[in-house]
Amino acid sequence: HYNNGDEIPTGYSNSEWASLSTGAYTVYDDNESNADTYGYLYNWYAVETGNLAPEGWHVPTDDEIKQLEMYLGMSQEEGDSSDWRGTNEGSKLAGRADLWNDGDLENNEAFGTSGFDALPGGYRASIYNNMGIGGGFWSSTEYDSSSAWLRLLGYGTSEVYRSGSSKELGFSVRCVRDVTETGTILV
Repeated sequence: HYNNGDEIPTGYSNSEWASLSTGAYTVYDDNESNADTYGYLYNWYAVETGNLAPEGWHVPTDDEIKQLEMYLGMSQEEGDSSDWRGTNEGSKLAGRADLWNDGDLENNEAFGTSGFDALPGGYRASIYNNMGIGGGFWSSTEYDSSSAWLRLLGYGTSEVYRSGSSKELGFSVRCVRDVTETGTILV
């Protein structure tokens, strides 16, 4: 449910999911046991409502995620760019090596050191893709009328991918706690 009590729609077929323009969520492969480990996947329309995060929390903006990336060592120039960026910030953000395919991400000595523990929960387009290979999470910032800013981690690199991605895709969501005097904390 959204934080206002409204139900978030789910249960769409692959073809229905690919053409949605309203908020929805799903679980990878429509297998509820995947939610226990990876959580749910949301399209950006669910993020856009502003009601996805629990009370006292919010989906981070693109700038808030850049702030985290720079705290972990990325330069401002890299933070502001798109595509694969940074050095080992992706490895720092990832967690649970047992879930990731073997590769540069989990083999980097910085793997899991931030406590963020991003997981390879894959994503949903017209089909489900990439569980174990990669995972991404939405920002609350629109890129243009058909896409929003997203971060991806992949097993083959210790960098972080930043791009505008189609709002219809289903990705994970991470929330930040609202803090009035000291900023925000990404968890």
